[in-house]
Amino acid sequence: MPLDGAAVQRGCRGAELLTARQLCRAELEKFRAAAAGGEPIVVGCTQEAPLFSELAGDTAVTYANIRETAGWSKHADAAGPKMAALLAAAAEPVPEFSFVNLTSDGVILIYGRDEQAIEAGYLLKDHLDVTVLIKPPADVSPPRVTDFPVVRGAIRSAKGYLGKFELTVDGYAQPAPSSRGAFSFPTTRDGAVSRCDLVLDLSAVHRYSLRRTCATAICGPIPAIPRPYSRPC
Repeated sequence: MPLDGAAVQRGCRGAELLTARQLCRAELEKFRAAAAGGEPIVVGCTQEAPLFSELAGDTAVTYANIRETAGWSKHADAAGPKMAALLAAAAEPVPEFSFVNLTSDGVILIYGRDEQAIEAGYLLKDHLDVTVLIKPPADVSPPRVTDFPVVRGAIRSAKGYLGKFELTVDGYAQPAPSSRGAFSFPTTRDGAVSRCDLVLDLSAVHRYSLRRTCATAICGPIPAIPRPYSRPC
C-alpha cells in the first residue's frame, strides 16, 4: 500500500507523524516508544487494534481504517489526501452517544398468507413465543398438532419499535377446533388490538428460501422487517 507521508502530515497539522512498513510486527518497538510518551495516538490500522490497545497501557489510542477504505484501491497512489482526512477525523473528539433501552420477551408475530407462515412458526417455536396471523382468505390446512396459535386477520394499522409493537387487526378470528381440511373461522371481529416484541412479515414472500428469510428478519438489521406488526390478543 503506497503511503503519501507528506499528504498525511499536511492533513494532521501539529501532529508528529510516524510511518512504518510493519508496525504490528517487525516494527512494534516504534509503537511502544510512541505510546510511552503518554500523548494520545491515532493508528491507521483497525485490524490490529486489540494488540495496540494492549500495548498502549494508559495511553489513549484511536483507530482509522486507511487500508480497506483508501490504500487498497487502484487509485491508491492518489489516496493520500483521503488517508489524511480519515486520520484527522479520528483524532477529533466525538460527542457522547445517547442510548435507548429495548426490551424483548421473545414474543413474535408471524404474518403470512399461506402455509409458509406456519412453517416459519415451526422453525422458531423452540426459541420464541410464536403466534401466526394469516391474511384472509386464510385457506390453509390446520397442522396435526397445535404447537402455537394460528389466527386469521388483516392489518389495518401498525406502530411501535423492537420490543413494543402495536397494531390493529380487522377480520380477526380464531379457528374452530373442528377444522378439518382447511381452517374454519366461524366468527370475526374488527379492531382487535395486537402487541408483540418481534415481527416476521412473510405476507409478500413467494418462493424464496424460507430458512434464509427467517434468519434475515430475526438476526439482521431492523430495516429487514418491512413493517411492524404484533400479536393479536
